[in-house]
Amino acid sequence: MWWDDLKQDVRFAARTLRRAPGFVIIAVLCLALGIGANGLVFSVVNGVLLRPLSYPDPERLVVLGERNGGGMVSWPTFLEWKQQTATFERMTAFTEGGVILSGEAAPERLMATRGTADYFAVHGVAPLLGRTFESGEDLPGRAPVAVLGEAMWRRRFGADPSVLGRTLVMDGVSRTVVGVMPASFSQEMDVWLPLETPADSEAPNRSHILTVRARLGKGVSVEQADALLKQLAARMEALYPAAQKGRGAAVLSLSQMETRAWRTPLQVLLGAVGLVLLIACTNVANLLLARAGARQQELAIRVALGARRGRLVRQFLVESLLLALVGGGLGVLLAGWGLSALLSLTVTPLPHREAISLDGTSLLFVLGVSVASGLAFGLGPALRATRLDVRGGLAGAGAPGGSSRANRRLRGALVVAELGLTLVLLVGAGLLGRAFFQLMGTSPGFAVDHVLTAHLAIPRERFADGDLPRRLFEPVLEQVRALPGVRAAGMTSLLPIQRAWSNLRYTVEGEPPPDPGETPSAERRASSPGYFSALEIPLLAGRDFTARDAEPGQPPVVIVNETLARRHFPEGSALGRRLLFAGGAATIVGVVGDVRQAGLDKVPLAELHVPYGRPWGDNGMVLVLRTGGSPEGLTPALREVVRRLDSDVPVHRALTMEQVIEQSLGMRRLVLWLLGGFAVVALVLSSAGLYGVISYLVSQQTREIGIRMALGARSADVLWLVMGHGALLAGAGIGLGLAGALALARVLESQLYGVTAHDPLTFGGVAALLGAVALLACWLPARRATRVDPLLAIRSD
Repeated sequence: MWWDDLKQDVRFAARTLRRAPGFVIIAVLCLALGIGANGLVFSVVNGVLLRPLSYPDPERLVVLGERNGGGMVSWPTFLEWKQQTATFERMTAFTEGGVILSGEAAPERLMATRGTADYFAVHGVAPLLGRTFESGEDLPGRAPVAVLGEAMWRRRFGADPSVLGRTLVMDGVSRTVVGVMPASFSQEMDVWLPLETPADSEAPNRSHILTVRARLGKGVSVEQADALLKQLAARMEALYPAAQKGRGAAVLSLSQMETRAWRTPLQVLLGAVGLVLLIACTNVANLLLARAGARQQELAIRVALGARRGRLVRQFLVESLLLALVGGGLGVLLAGWGLSALLSLTVTPLPHREAISLDGTSLLFVLGVSVASGLAFGLGPALRATRLDVRGGLAGAGAPGGSSRANRRLRGALVVAELGLTLVLLVGAGLLGRAFFQLMGTSPGFAVDHVLTAHLAIPRERFADGDLPRRLFEPVLEQVRALPGVRAAGMTSLLPIQRAWSNLRYTVEGEPPPDPGETPSAERRASSPGYFSALEIPLLAGRDFTARDAEPGQPPVVIVNETLARRHFPEGSALGRRLLFAGGAATIVGVVGDVRQAGLDKVPLAELHVPYGRPWGDNGMVLVLRTGGSPEGLTPALREVVRRLDSDVPVHRALTMEQVIEQSLGMRRLVLWLLGGFAVVALVLSSAGLYGVISYLVSQQTREIGIRMALGARSADVLWLVMGHGALLAGAGIGLGLAGALALARVLESQLYGVTAHDPLTFGGVAALLGAVALLACWLPARRATRVDPLLAIRSD
């Protein structure tokens, strides 16, 4: 019988809702906005944070690193760790970078991973075609092989299976293709190459260049592996204090490592859409309470005919669930559209981007949210509406839920809650917005406008040729400087803003030797003459590089930045002083201004520039042009210049400096836009809710207002009467929201730059904005109240 009763309730609910199309449209739109926003953000959270990695036993995959985890390690450290077979089933080290594919077609720069023989075995993913690395294939003297990525295989070779066994020339080395990896393994990498492993731990130098991953042994937890690695780090620090002091070590799960930068922002967004849904549900609950008054006589008749209160509550809940399911269905469409727009428009490199979709898990989540929402906004009004005066209801005079005064108080409390939640969202968006604009106003240390950058992909073995500047770099710069509109041009091995790479240790000649582990390090850039002029980095002392500095046999020279000079020469000139490196010494010939290497939100680090073309381990250079007009139009001419001089050097990643900075701020921009959008939705919903409550109040008090006006009340008195009630609700909501916003600010503190978590300007400005919008929402029905005709109002009773 329960099934028959339920079907009857559903049919009755559908007929009832069909008779109130305006109410249904407003309620469904409110719910669709709230549920759709939740579906959108959950799809991203599910793909990035919740869905397991596409590897066998992904919970056993870990990242081993120094500097509290994730930091790169040296060969001796890796080989020492690899011996711990009781804890780690397999372990691999790898590096990532570019490789140039040359041959019959035009040369192409590929993204390449060079890994030890256990690289694929650690991840446990089978190839799409052929095989992966074999044991010992990373040792010196073995035949060079390559494993292609599926995307590259399809793009360059048309998915031809006969590519297996084919010989490809990469960085001047002929390699045999032995396999193809599926796109699910990696969509960023084009090719995997063996990383030659030294014969023992003493042979290689101690440069920290390796990323290390491992598969834990069965039954070994991440915590146990982390404790072991810390013991090994302490032992290696005791053996090699000069190289290992203070480096530490840690083990992190691979999933945690890949997503840790996104964890807090996505959690903030998930909380934000939860608040939007609460506001939407509160709005619909308010609508249901108002609608219950119009159904008072209907409910009284059903009770008089024998309907129990439980059956009436169930009927109300069925109506609420129908509204929620329809709103959820529309929300799915909004979430799908929003997700497609998000993935197509954003250039931010979201981790696990291929796993982000509105899949079955996301749809199940939307269904659960819809049902929970229907119960949440329907139960309270249902209980209150069914607690009625039957006699008064039959006469058409009763008030649902007891007195109309109590009903108004409940609706007012709901509006206060809406406004409070909205203020929390607005403060969060305001803090992130203020921090973002503070960041945008931060000087990077160079002139950003009218600058074009382009990467030259050069085979790494060619950097050992000391004549590279004369053969390639200088002719390229000479012809590029002759292009129309080019004012200055130079080259560098790594652009500012993109990343820090503090791997060069040095000492200052004449200073006492540092304690073990205290040797200073600096950012190293290989730069050409004219590079500082192209970016308008100020030369504070000394001179720029000359073409002669890069020639073989010339005395080594360096140019240091202001931070490094201030660190070692606070009271005297740095010019003429010598820096000592593991491979020799160099004389300081210039001091330049600081630039921000690791991002606008990171302080400038100590930095030194060496003449380009020296054998420092670079495998690429970045061409930097300053133009008189728009720089984008010079890209084809620049490519033609390089092609004419050396057709084996492809040009890739041609970006303006504005685009480089925009990409560095991509995550912040994305989170700000989403949170700001959700805050605007919340503001619209809460102001609509306040408008509805005040409009309902005016309609209920029409006769009272008419009497007041008949007794001499002026329009201004009526206006302030209605506005005063709205202002009281708005003030209570703002006060409640400020308390919640203080708690949210502590969560956002790590995402802020140049703004305190309790920034008074943001809190005050947002409170003023919400107050102004709330008063506007009250003013519209208040203005309508001043136009009440006293005679008609009194007669309407």
